[in-house]
Amino acid sequence: MHLTAMRLLIVTMIGTLLISGTTLCAETPVAEAPVTKAPVTKAPVTKTPVAEAHGGEARTREAKVVGPRDLQLSYVSDVDGTTQPYRVFLPSSYDGTTPLPMLVALHGTGGSQDTYATTYHDGIYVREADKRGIVLVCPHGRGTTEYRGIGENDVLTVIEKVCQDFAIDRDRIVCSGQSMGGTGTTYLCCRYPDLFAAGIPLASTYGHLSLVANLMHVPMLYVQGEKDWPVYAKNGPIPITRRLKELGYNGRLWMVPGAKHNTMDITTAEVLDWALAQKRVTHPRRVLFRAYLPFQGRAYWTEIVEIREPGLYAEIDATIQGDNTIAVSLKNANRVTLRPDPELLDLAKPIQVVVDGKSSFTGSCAADQQIQLAWDGAQWRGSVAERQLTPYTAYRTHVIGVVAEPPSQPLRWDTSGANQVAVRQSRTFPAETTMGSWMADAMRSATGADVAVYNRRYYRGVPLEKDQQLFAVDLFNWLRPTNSNLGTFEVTGKDLLEIIEDNIRDAEGEDEFLLQVSGCRYAFDRNRAKGERIVSSDIDSERRYTVVCETHMLARGDTCFLAGHTEKLQYTDTDISNVSAAWRYIVAKDGVVEGMRDGRVRDLTGKR
Repeated sequence: MHLTAMRLLIVTMIGTLLISGTTLCAETPVAEAPVTKAPVTKAPVTKTPVAEAHGGEARTREAKVVGPRDLQLSYVSDVDGTTQPYRVFLPSSYDGTTPLPMLVALHGTGGSQDTYATTYHDGIYVREADKRGIVLVCPHGRGTTEYRGIGENDVLTVIEKVCQDFAIDRDRIVCSGQSMGGTGTTYLCCRYPDLFAAGIPLASTYGHLSLVANLMHVPMLYVQGEKDWPVYAKNGPIPITRRLKELGYNGRLWMVPGAKHNTMDITTAEVLDWALAQKRVTHPRRVLFRAYLPFQGRAYWTEIVEIREPGLYAEIDATIQGDNTIAVSLKNANRVTLRPDPELLDLAKPIQVVVDGKSSFTGSCAADQQIQLAWDGAQWRGSVAERQLTPYTAYRTHVIGVVAEPPSQPLRWDTSGANQVAVRQSRTFPAETTMGSWMADAMRSATGADVAVYNRRYYRGVPLEKDQQLFAVDLFNWLRPTNSNLGTFEVTGKDLLEIIEDNIRDAEGEDEFLLQVSGCRYAFDRNRAKGERIVSSDIDSERRYTVVCETHMLARGDTCFLAGHTEKLQYTDTDISNVSAAWRYIVAKDGVVEGMRDGRVRDLTGKR
């Protein structure tokens, strides 16, 4: 069979499976960068049964390991078979029997599982955690991954293993992190609110405002240096805590006077005291949860199984009422699952489910069953099925397409080693990148904007491979570091041309600012004077355009130059993320990902 015909057949099968809600698993996972095995320090132990972190049969615990101990541990990943390190600090009060609170500490960009012990103020978190009887757990997170995708899987795996092997109070697990780790903390708490008692992002930046709604039961303490806010807090903690306040949630921003990016020497003691006071909400009567991708839909006793319109988030707002009734409001969902909590409902009596004001199910549901709600095109219908729960550590679960020709762009970070490091850039590559054009097209398609702009500032993703079977989770690895919402703004063609030219930079390494576009074309010559470098374009200087970009390009100040127009570029958050826009575009292209150049951005320097 011809390769193209075979590819179309595969895509057709994938489309059918996606429509029916069926999920597949990859037979051959795409390998991530290998990580060198860290030494493992363990004392001789006897084994004592202990419940698994996520339910199931009893496992064994290292009962005779007592504190204080600094353990450098590792595990073999189920995703790709590599050995992944992590570090656990057991406080002096750890006796192997009494469950203690745990702080998951996520390092910043370029760090590792050792950073909290060796880099951040000479191990201040280790010392202060020991004083308070807190188990400190430091994942590697696969290096610089923003703790999404493969890095997210690493954190979840480490949490599960530590809870299996040590005496941990699962109702007192707090997630925290510095810089990239702080940004990852916001993401993980929004994504897994039922795992954490609270979140403490330190020096964090961007986050989905639309996903902040998921933090109803997760208190958040944002800590930011006063001198750090123009780049970081402005695009993250400030709008996030404002949104938390609007929602009536428990969110606080501690802006530390005079401090810069790292505030640990000032804030650690108070941060850990606050962490000790937090306790997980395990049986909430109300669950409000949003998800952009189908594998991200589970929280507490609810799960969004199928999203109706890719690109936009799906939402479930479910409340257990006093008469054994579950009242549910749904947005942009086709299928959801309810797993009745016996702590909140009488499973010996019939349960009624009311969706958007209409009765959709009345009947019995045993502890080993779940209620499935499906939209039939006219109304919601409920049925009972055997209870099934996919572990949070499950990785490639949803196939979304196949890569015909990988959209690509030069890497700013070397992803070939255990820790990703910055690499030097050159101008040997074309001005137009296939990934830039593909993403700009995806963003414009998702929002209906006239023009989309995109650049590769800070890009450190994992390139796609030709003929790769693509899973939804792969989008996070490919598009990192940013996973932000898209914003639209109105601008004249004249101002748009000025913004495009302002990102044609001369300094070494600044080619990553060069704007990739959709909905327009331009050519430039660096040898010409500033203000005259765009030598041709189809942009009408007199027309007003609706432009879409990732919101960090407008809010941070260090990812895009705006030609002095910052104050007048008032943007609207579209509630569409860059990742969900990519998924939507793949669906629109029948599951085929194909990058190509069409000359929309041309460098004429030295060619005229």
